[in-house]
Amino acid sequence: MVVTPPKTVEYILSRIGEIKNGQKILDPCVGPGIFVKKLIENGIDKSQIFAYDINSNFLVDIEKLGITTKKQDSLIALYPDSYNEFDFIIGNPPYLNKASAYVRKHKNKLKKIYGRINAHETYAMFIINSIWRLKEGGKLGFITSDSFLTLSTHKKLRKFILNNCKINEILLAPKNLFSNQKVSTSPVIIILSKYSGQKNKNFRENNIMRIIPRINSEDNYYNPSIINEIRQEKYNSLSYNIFFTDIEEEILDLFEKSPKLNNYIQGFIGMHTHNNKKFIAAIDDTRLAEVFKKRNEKIKNLDKKYRIISRDNLDSYQWKPYLKRGGADQYYRPIMEALDWKTESKKNYDIPKNVPFEKEGIIISGVSSKLAVRYMPEGCYWDSNKAIGFIIKNKSVSIQYILGLLNSSLYNYLAKGIINNTSSIQITGINALPFIKPEKEIQEKIETLVSSIIKNLEKNLNYDYVKEQKLIDGLIFNFYTKKFGLPIELKEKLDKGYSIYSRE
Repeated sequence: MVVTPPKTVEYILSRIGEIKNGQKILDPCVGPGIFVKKLIENGIDKSQIFAYDINSNFLVDIEKLGITTKKQDSLIALYPDSYNEFDFIIGNPPYLNKASAYVRKHKNKLKKIYGRINAHETYAMFIINSIWRLKEGGKLGFITSDSFLTLSTHKKLRKFILNNCKINEILLAPKNLFSNQKVSTSPVIIILSKYSGQKNKNFRENNIMRIIPRINSEDNYYNPSIINEIRQEKYNSLSYNIFFTDIEEEILDLFEKSPKLNNYIQGFIGMHTHNNKKFIAAIDDTRLAEVFKKRNEKIKNLDKKYRIISRDNLDSYQWKPYLKRGGADQYYRPIMEALDWKTESKKNYDIPKNVPFEKEGIIISGVSSKLAVRYMPEGCYWDSNKAIGFIIKNKSVSIQYILGLLNSSLYNYLAKGIINNTSSIQITGINALPFIKPEKEIQEKIETLVSSIIKNLEKNLNYDYVKEQKLIDGLIFNFYTKKFGLPIELKEKLDKGYSIYSRE
């Protein structure tokens, strides 16, 4: 259970507007009742307040407040007579993913109700459920995880919201809002008004949204430093209807008018061993081997020790170079792992067909705070999650140029500031990036700089390539400015927040 801080509750209630006599307001997952108690403090008639929860222990105390309560699973107990019932719905829905005991237990029922919208996490289901329960013109005020704003897995949820609601406000709440409760999820406050159907399409699209980028403190709710007013139809501008929070008009033009990167590179999901410890070995003289050696010192059973092999073994047919780790390393990382390639071992693996393993290309970290792209030599296999293999499919651009482009501050902004501001990145997100074919002179300059970076990192992993990176960032930014008139203020934003030297 995560309790919403009082200042945040007060702000959400302030943003849903006036609650008039006779209007009904629901907290569908009331928990300890922080929202309900604040409504009563604000003078709302108790007969107007409804509270549901799956846990009867919470309702024992809530019932004493004199409001209407019901023990029920709000996600499943949804009937036609529950639709269009409430004027306001508020709360902090629980965040349970598909691996949770609750979702696994009710998988079939939940899929039947929410499957068409591809909702996996309970908070996403609560958003959908609550929109159904709202009357036309009714308002929703939730604080949830912000992952639905950008992740491609939530594209159907975003489309559902756009097709049924006017987005009044999206505010990125302080990252540390729940840190004292040992919750690290980045929160967002979302305020919606229900206006569904084709008849309201123009009304929704012409709605001016109030969009507030991440604030540092609850004290900034009422006086944020940045308030962006954006026409709702702009959420149709980016692939997968990404709900961006702070983006320049010129960047929107770049996304809308440019070809996509997937015309030039192609990504592939990798393979499963089903038992990494058994089938993957660390290569000696690498950082991973040192980690394995320390672990092995504490393991007495020889059969349970981590495997370490000599790099010379990669020259045999019994081992393959294996790439399975994410992380923030750019341009180059020595191969640290090897995949057991003996015939009896391969029988255990799930190796997808039509994936061009062993071809030269690039690896993009699937899990990293920044867009981290590295060179992938011939002969490699890769994992299915944290490391994603990409192959150049249009030979008019080179591996070296793509490495420089994607590791640039501009593309870190496009990928991690706009497409997906979580620590994850997916093939669909990379495919959605815009791409302008470079002029020959620029391509050659970047190729030379990237080749130099890789060569120096091969000699010394601690090599400082800030000088080369600044030149690459400048070349990319100037080229895209020439094409799309990027504002000079954006360069300062990139230098401060999206370049390697800003994160030193």
